[in-house]
Amino acid sequence: MIGRVIYIAAMALLPFMVPAQTEEKLTVSGYVRELPLLGADKSFSEFGFNNILHNRLNLRYDGGEHWSIRMGQRTRYLYGEAFSNPLFVEFLKSDQGPLPFSHVLINSGRHVLHTITDRLYVDWQLGDWQIRAGRQRINWGINLVFNPNDFFNNYNFFDFDYDERPGTDAIRVTHFDGPLSRWEFAYSPGIDARNSVAAVMRAINLKGYDLQWMAGYFHHRAAVGTGWAGNIGGMGWKGEVSFFHDLEPVEDREASNIVASMSGDYRFSNGMFWVGEVVYNQQRLGLDFQNMVFIEPQRADNVTFSEWAVVSTLQYPYELIHTFSLATMYFPVESVLFLSPNYTRSLHNDLDLSVLSQLFIGPSDAPLASAGYNLIMMLKWSF
Repeated sequence: MIGRVIYIAAMALLPFMVPAQTEEKLTVSGYVRELPLLGADKSFSEFGFNNILHNRLNLRYDGGEHWSIRMGQRTRYLYGEAFSNPLFVEFLKSDQGPLPFSHVLINSGRHVLHTITDRLYVDWQLGDWQIRAGRQRINWGINLVFNPNDFFNNYNFFDFDYDERPGTDAIRVTHFDGPLSRWEFAYSPGIDARNSVAAVMRAINLKGYDLQWMAGYFHHRAAVGTGWAGNIGGMGWKGEVSFFHDLEPVEDREASNIVASMSGDYRFSNGMFWVGEVVYNQQRLGLDFQNMVFIEPQRADNVTFSEWAVVSTLQYPYELIHTFSLATMYFPVESVLFLSPNYTRSLHNDLDLSVLSQLFIGPSDAPLASAGYNLIMMLKWSF
């Protein structure tokens, strides 16, 4: 235990000891972020204070003209009643791949210290070919929020403290056969073979539209999908559709389901940017509900707990140093509304202050609605 704590302390102090670049080969970057959180239940009769101290460390080593090594370490000290839940601690201990990169170093009452290596891969490029091997992010999704095409990585929209999003242990081979076209093959082994993912993706550009198709093996299910991105009359138009089918029947569970999402976006003359998105997430009878819906990334074949969801986001930058935004999400089947206003101010070139709120409104027995209201402040220093 003491050795692990010393290791994390050394990782946190490394950016102070290593210059930004050493012989133009090693690059160090990252940030330290302080997040006090104030929560209240729906009746405002109970309040809770929690805190997160978050350190991000990114390393890049360029070993030659054609290859490099990347590493990303995420370390958080979490304090408060919200983090004493045994289910939450078990979730932190778990890892999405076979490499043991997630460690809970301290778990004592309201005190939790957790670290995870969410990026560690070798990147090799030569001509039209690129190969990456190790923990990486394979982003096949197109839309902002719901990504049924994202077979390898998904993320949780409600997790406000994970800009980089999770990675996966995989090998990816990409062949660029044109300026806007490529083939990709990726394989991510699971802890057991049935949890593996392997797929091929074809991407082209046709008459101003980016188009993609993919097919493969997804957690012992056959998966096929397609997606597009273009514009109509100055408004962006994007979409993703995927179909999944069990390779073996599961008793009392439907074998197939479709997940589809479509979005539009528009930038106004005053700089305001709007995105609207709708998702259809066909529910499979017999599928268990995920208890950790607030923090656990959703899979491509089940991107949300509801059959339907509608999202709208607005972002307005003001005088370069201020940004105002509002995210809303509505689940019509459960009658649950999520609101998240956000204000960010640049205090210095490498120092930012954000204040955001998460409001979950709906019936008390509905998913998410019981979360109540949260007020979060974020002070972020980047190096």
